[in-house]
Amino acid sequence: MLSSANVPALLHRAPALDRRELLTMLRAIGQGPAALMLAAVGCVLVASQTPTAPGAANDASGKPSGQRNMKDGAEMVWVPAGSFVMGSSEREIEEVLRREPRAMRQALVAETPRRTVTLEGFWVYRDEVTVSQYRRFCEETGRPMPRPPADGWKDKHPIVNVSWHDANAYCKWAGVRLPTEAERERATRGTDARLFVWGNSWPPVKLVGNFADISAKRVHANWTIVPGYDDGFVGTAPVGSFPEGRSPAGCNDTAGNVWEWCADWYDARYYSYGPDRDPRGPEHGTHKVVRGGSFSNFGMDFLRTTFRSRWEPGAISEDRGFRCAWSGPPPAGDPATGGGPSAAP
Repeated sequence: MLSSANVPALLHRAPALDRRELLTMLRAIGQGPAALMLAAVGCVLVASQTPTAPGAANDASGKPSGQRNMKDGAEMVWVPAGSFVMGSSEREIEEVLRREPRAMRQALVAETPRRTVTLEGFWVYRDEVTVSQYRRFCEETGRPMPRPPADGWKDKHPIVNVSWHDANAYCKWAGVRLPTEAERERATRGTDARLFVWGNSWPPVKLVGNFADISAKRVHANWTIVPGYDDGFVGTAPVGSFPEGRSPAGCNDTAGNVWEWCADWYDARYYSYGPDRDPRGPEHGTHKVVRGGSFSNFGMDFLRTTFRSRWEPGAISEDRGFRCAWSGPPPAGDPATGGGPSAAP
């Protein structure tokens, strides 16, 4: 039975409560100190369930607007509506196999056929979700933090050891969503069909991301590394550490650092039958798409803008995290839409 003695415990549960459950409780206890305290819980509940995501402030309709997600503080970049080349051609696959003899043809043919895909405009997080941001989510929802990596938690590094379900729950809390596979490739590749986020050269000539490198080789003697490359990190790096590797859309770490969960179910044949406009993956599946490679990858096959991989949605790893996307209104003056609400943070 509810009383003023046990209502405070509901404050911890507020983000998980349903509004109907709250109203039922209020009716059950009537008036008095417990009711007043539960009303306070209601204020917390409303604040936690109202989308305060993307935007410095909500507009008059209550919908979020802007470049910053006020729920978790994440900066976002706008990717305008339009078309881009998605996937790889048979010739490109053959070139990868020639230069990377250990690469598996079966994995690479999932990138074919190469085709033109058209997307609506969308917002995407500039950076991968960090340990600090994920910890706040856990504190507000009562969800436990995942198992820490071998070198412990570091606030500005990407969160790891999260399943697809964990990532999806975070997105719901933050009022956003996981990007589709097509959105993830568009945010990485741009519209010039580049092979790598930094261009078309391999190996990279600048410090453009966190990959298996000379620093990692000093600790992991058996690792194969990117030839002559040293980004200075053995495991994850703080998000945004490599501005030279920023994508055409303005996103950091879209190659290396950590693999990133996407919304889609994985099907190696999906490109052959999926729609060319706003594809969202198969309706069902056993594995979810992951993209981008990580600090443990060294080959041009894994680190290309088109490489597709997958994991069971419940699986976790020290080199896998995520970033978020949002289908909000475009910034003012967006040429593809004729403008929209101001996106000033």
